[in-house]
Amino acid sequence: METFISSLEAKGLPFVLFRHPKEEHIHCYYQKDKQVHRTSTFEEDGFVFNSFAGETSSLYIPATNQKAIVFQAPKKRTSSPPALPLNGKVKFEESVTNAVKEINATKLEKVVLSAPFSVPNTRDAVSIFTSLEHKYPNAFVYYWSHSETGNWLGATPERFVFLDEKQMDTMALAGTLPAGATQDEWTEKEYHEQELVTQSIINALKKVVPLGAIKVGERQTVPAGKLQHLQTPIRVYAHDILLRDVIKVLHPTPAVGGLPVVKAQAFIREYEGYDREFYAGFLGVFKQNKSAKLFVNLRCGKVTKNSIQLFAGAGITNSSDPGKEWNEICRKAMTFLSVI
Repeated sequence: METFISSLEAKGLPFVLFRHPKEEHIHCYYQKDKQVHRTSTFEEDGFVFNSFAGETSSLYIPATNQKAIVFQAPKKRTSSPPALPLNGKVKFEESVTNAVKEINATKLEKVVLSAPFSVPNTRDAVSIFTSLEHKYPNAFVYYWSHSETGNWLGATPERFVFLDEKQMDTMALAGTLPAGATQDEWTEKEYHEQELVTQSIINALKKVVPLGAIKVGERQTVPAGKLQHLQTPIRVYAHDILLRDVIKVLHPTPAVGGLPVVKAQAFIREYEGYDREFYAGFLGVFKQNKSAKLFVNLRCGKVTKNSIQLFAGAGITNSSDPGKEWNEICRKAMTFLSVI
């Protein structure tokens, strides 16, 4: 199958490899031509790849051509991963300081600030994908290749929208601790941040479904590689929910943008200093506007010929410490970097 993927790469044809959490099967959607497909209705069948900023139409690869893919287990590493560059530390910490000031002085409640990390790379994207797929069985793992976007890889722990004819599932995910940390190590800062995300999602969903149809589960700690997060499951019991309506009210979620949404996004544009592109966007399969398995594009990287640009972010509230937030995004970046 490596030969098949290599032929798609050589011809510049769009394709995506992906594996759902806790599944063994690797799927491939691919095109036989270079036509660019976009949708604003989600009434087609395909795999969507959407940016953080959002667009009037979303890029997708149709589900017309599919293959089941089998790869050999990746070879064991013989060298250490490249070091994480620290040149963005001062810029990021200054942004956190400004965010805390803004939160204390205005109605901004939370903003998610991120940073890119560019590291050298000599491995091909398929081999990195197989390493991610084997190392993170509980994540959604993908390799997307398209002339409109370049090549992206990721292993994300966060569901965005799961939709079928009877119900819709999403989650509020926030807060980060290293794997192995105890429940007592969660602080009021993380609990508060997670509650803000939960309430915002509920308020957004109320615009498209009745409040009584929304059921909020118990908050829990969930593992994500060498990290763990606070997660609250949210389920909607309702027929005839349209995917495009849910996306319109939920993207971007406060877990990747902040609150209030418009004010947080304006702060991000002013202070982050780079274009997130597809980091913190969403991706996954959808069908006829009525069913989908979509994920938030976290723990991801953009692959070029000699390097990978990684991305990681942290939720900033009025009690955030710039140094601790920098350490958090470094831990998140290392989740991806450890397989390169």
